[in-house]
Amino acid sequence: MPRRGTWGPATRAQAVDLGIWAVAAAAGLLLTALITASGVDLGARSDHAAAPFQQAWRTPAVAPAVLLPILVAVVTLLLAGRSAHLRWSALLVGSFAGSLGWSLALATAAGPGLAGGLRPPAAYLVAADAVGDDPLAYLASWTSQVSDLGPGLDGSGATAGGGGQLAGHPPGPVLLVWALDRLGVSGATALGLALTALTALSVPLVAIAVRSLCHETAARRAVPVLVLTPWALWAAASPHAVTVLPAAAALAVGVVGCEPGRRWRLLWALASGLLLGVTSLFDYPAVWLGVGVAAAYFVRRRPLMNVLTGLGALLPFWLFLAWGFSWSDGLAAARVDAGIATMLAWLALDVVVVLLAGGPVLVRALRRLRLTPGWPFLVGAAAAALFSLCAGLAWGGAELSWLPLAPWLAVAALAPRPRPDGPGDTIRAGDLPLVLVGAGAVVAVVLRMCLSST
Repeated sequence: MPRRGTWGPATRAQAVDLGIWAVAAAAGLLLTALITASGVDLGARSDHAAAPFQQAWRTPAVAPAVLLPILVAVVTLLLAGRSAHLRWSALLVGSFAGSLGWSLALATAAGPGLAGGLRPPAAYLVAADAVGDDPLAYLASWTSQVSDLGPGLDGSGATAGGGGQLAGHPPGPVLLVWALDRLGVSGATALGLALTALTALSVPLVAIAVRSLCHETAARRAVPVLVLTPWALWAAASPHAVTVLPAAAALAVGVVGCEPGRRWRLLWALASGLLLGVTSLFDYPAVWLGVGVAAAYFVRRRPLMNVLTGLGALLPFWLFLAWGFSWSDGLAAARVDAGIATMLAWLALDVVVVLLAGGPVLVRALRRLRLTPGWPFLVGAAAAALFSLCAGLAWGGAELSWLPLAPWLAVAALAPRPRPDGPGDTIRAGDLPLVLVGAGAVVAVVLRMCLSST
């Protein structure tokens, strides 16, 4: 928490950031309206009524269930100021519980009914049933399936099920749903709860990575920022959102493994690579978060670890290929061909999505980019986003496909200003931006009321 004497200036600085975000968000929504009114073709993965999101806009629906995320946000903000006094292990457990509670609260408020937002997209359930008793055969046939399926979920070019497009992703999310069902997690609601819990496990992993590359003070203050993010709107009951878990694990293992004095360093590097390879089976762009791991090795002068991480990442690729799934062919099938006008329109709309889903804290993070010791995380996120744009994967659905990048975009918000004089400072961190975090929670609740649940 900031010192008493600096609370006034800190609050005013947050108010300025909030004002900048509000103006930018209003401009983004206006730009969205102009793009949709222009009639530009947005492709088969979205429609003008839903832009910039895949979920359609609706008249704000105020129901008693909306009080639940408000209550969770208030409790989280009240507890945030006491996080400095918790044991580190207790804080990690609390970060998982807070993230899970926030995602579930937003999903519950989506309706219809308390369990309406906790059901995975129907398309994943249908696809998981099609796996049958031979997942390897299903894996081998994935590329041909998505080629026949086309840009929509049902082969007609329409978006169905309300989740991410099956054709735009590797088969990992479908196989995860199939595996959970075989493990006894039956029923749509139970499956949604399991998927939400797996996604929430990424928050303590991100905190561990921030603690390693920045320091513990910054990691402790980052927890409420990571928990109360508007991105959580798309984290509940989504098989594709689980991508954030192996991606965060890969970065955490790589960053921790290259710490000075760490034993078995090369095994840590190999494990980080294997996790990146697993990530590649869930999402095409997210594997490029590995650039952040390489940047961390550069910072800590561990060049040999890049070799082991690279080999570890290739092993799952070779294994998938032996089982009949070519990652490169799947990527080619997932790519969407679009005209210049469509690409420019979606480039603008993706910026609006990031602005709204990132919340006001994103402005503070952008203003402190050059101050953060966690810049390798930002490099990895930027590489993944750039790859998705260049590969033609970002034309619709960025709110879900860029979810694995979201935690790393907020890291710079905890950078101290001014920058510490020396690299050995393990105490100083930026003030906890409670005003911006609270405003982001309000944004999430408002979006929840204005976006359909499918």
